[in-house]
Amino acid sequence: MSGTGIFRRITEAVDRRFVADVGAIPVPGSEQRLLLICFHPYHGKKPVQIPPQVTINPGDSVCELHFSNQRITQIAAAAGERPIEWHIFEILKGEFAQLAKALRDGQVPQEIRGIYGVNTMGSVSKRLGFTLIPLPKGLNRIWLGFWESLLRRIYYSYKTSKKANFKRMMDPHEIWISREELLRRHLKDSSPGL
Repeated sequence: MSGTGIFRRITEAVDRRFVADVGAIPVPGSEQRLLLICFHPYHGKKPVQIPPQVTINPGDSVCELHFSNQRITQIAAAAGERPIEWHIFEILKGEFAQLAKALRDGQVPQEIRGIYGVNTMGSVSKRLGFTLIPLPKGLNRIWLGFWESLLRRIYYSYKTSKKANFKRMMDPHEIWISREELLRRHLKDSSPGL
């Protein structure tokens, strides 16, 4: 963990500023508070196609996902034999079930057409029902790859140095799931109100 203290303070400061700027909030009703969400029109330059035959056009309402880096720090610091990815995956299943419930119950804007984020946890995202879309080559992809690698360096430093290195930059993807698919896959209670 040596050398990561200053980076942790920097990333947490950036995180707090970003969360305040975009108005990100925890998923309504979440006990874990790992996932932060914010709502805005989709700013992409071209439409995105996601299952089941849903097109997200520029200007459509979307829900953007972010991790709470403070919460990841707590998860990483907790004792446990299993890798941090397993802990995060288990928590995320509950977070997305809670988000689906919030959508069903009208606790978040009902006009949301898609849910998306950018991360490097491709296999976890696929298992949760997300479609992965590679980011186009360019400065944005390089920056996001560096940022995700820095975060991994900080948070993996609790457990192992093998995963916490910069030998290979992380490859970020946009992850997308439609409102309908989120409800279908993650809503545990299929009572009326969909």
